[in-house]
Amino acid sequence: MLIIFGFRVVYFTLDRGVFHCPNCGGDREYRRRQGRNFFTLFFIPVLPLNKTGPEIVQCDTCHGRWTTGVLAVPTSAQLSTMPGTLLRMAVVQVLRSGDVTYPGARERAVEIVRQAGVGYDTAALDADLGRSFDDIRVEMARSADTLAPEARENILRAAAEIALLDGPLTFSEEETLNAVGADLALTRVQITGVLSLARDSSGN
Repeated sequence: MLIIFGFRVVYFTLDRGVFHCPNCGGDREYRRRQGRNFFTLFFIPVLPLNKTGPEIVQCDTCHGRWTTGVLAVPTSAQLSTMPGTLLRMAVVQVLRSGDVTYPGARERAVEIVRQAGVGYDTAALDADLGRSFDDIRVEMARSADTLAPEARENILRAAAEIALLDGPLTFSEEETLNAVGADLALTRVQITGVLSLARDSSGN
């Protein structure tokens, strides 16, 4: 009897989600997949061997394949919430550089984040205040370039105005605002101008 054997790569789905497909030019469902070599008998995979190649992202619509780096590109849904998300992170950073118990600043922080279209309350604020300073900085820097400079300046100004509610900026608050401005990819001149406008508006 003739026995036919060989080897074949079989792809398995690791997870699914929605991404911005470079080929379709819009949000599409994807599968993240990993290939594995199989020993085949009569063309049927029977024995799994080693993994082969890197993980890939495959579009369910056009079936194009990319490296997992493509998942770093924001989807349309993510872009629509990005201003509110960045505002939320900015006000949290500046709040904890001052008096986090000051009611006026806490209430204003929750209010302006809600106005940006993000569901927010004092419990969410307290949860954000417990996050790592460095983690938030990394997240802001990664997301900032999706917004126009004017939008990023508005976010910094809102954070500065919250810091100014209880009086002139402390050294710690000013230092944090400069760091937030840098994470928002603003230049030193832009940061100085935004903080000056916030001071003039508050009278501090």
